[in-house]
Parts: sequence; C-alpha cells; structure tokens
Amino acid sequence: MRNTVLLTGLGHHLGYHKIHLYGAFGYRESDTVAPGTDCVTVTVDNLVLGVATCYDVRFPALFQRLADAGASAVLLPTSWGASEGKAEQWEVLVRARALDSGSWVLGCDQADPKVTGTQVNPDAPTGIGRSLVADPLGAVTHRMGTGPDLLIAEVDAATAIRSRERTGVLANRAPATL
Repeated sequence: MRNTVLLTGLGHHLGYHKIHLYGAFGYRESDTVAPGTDCVTVTVDNLVLGVATCYDVRFPALFQRLADAGASAVLLPTSWGASEGKAEQWEVLVRARALDSGSWVLGCDQADPKVTGTQVNPDAPTGIGRSLVADPLGAVTHRMGTGPDLLIAEVDAATAIRSRERTGVLANRAPATL
C-alpha cells in the first residue's frame, strides 16, 4: 500500500507516492505503507507544479529537488494532525519550505471535523484546516480558517525565478557530499 496523491485531468493521469513516511509519537506509517522514491512534477498552463504531501513538509531537500526539476510551485495536500502547537508548526513549515526552495507552496489541509460536525475515527488523522499559500520569499499571501472553504490564488512563475536569483537559495547550496 502507498500514500498517493493522484493528479488527473488536462491529459494527465499520474501519482506521487509519499516519500517521507511519518514515524513519531508511537505511530509508524511505514508499518503499513511503502515509501515512494520519485519526485513528481506536472505542467499546468505553463506552470510547473511539484507535488509533496503531509509529513514531506518537514524535509527541505525534497522541495529543493522539485525546484531543481523546474517547479515554480509545490502542491502540498495534507491531513495535518491536531494537537498543541500543530497549527503553528504547519504555518512555519509551509513558509520555510517556500523560502528554502524559492517556490510557491500551496498548503492544502482538510477541514477540521470539529468545525463541520463530522464524526470521525478518533485514531485517524483528521486535519486542522488552515490551508495557506506562501510565496517564494516565505510570506503568506492567502490563508483560510479551520472550516471548509474555497481559495483561489494567482501563482506567478516569474516571482519564483526572481526570488531564487535574489536569495541564491538554490545556487549557493553546498555540494551534497558535505
């Protein structure tokens, strides 16, 4: 079994298999889920989108690899677990990955079931809502609350290119051997 983000439409049908499997607080996703190995990008209206999911947000190298592969933005669907401090971690991590890679990060978390009144398995990850968009310099340009909603954001590839030139975030990395 794999944790997979499916991308379909506009002539595409492909999947991203989650690379970084969650393993903390007594839960090991790798007990039941096989990790992916490949970065995935897709081009939509001349914008190259990278794909990551959930726990992947804690690993900056993946976002930098996606940027190296041409991604100007990264789609990041999640089921971000709720507990003390998790909402703050979610925002910090989304913003940091945008800044680390010079990419837009489109952090999409499922709505908090407490807000919607939805009954869920108490052991299942449920999401906290709070979807957000961070620009390539790490600033939040759009954010949502904890409930279901629709967010439409304009993402400009040229902004990613300019931010990478200004910060040198990709060009100045030390060789991987260090």
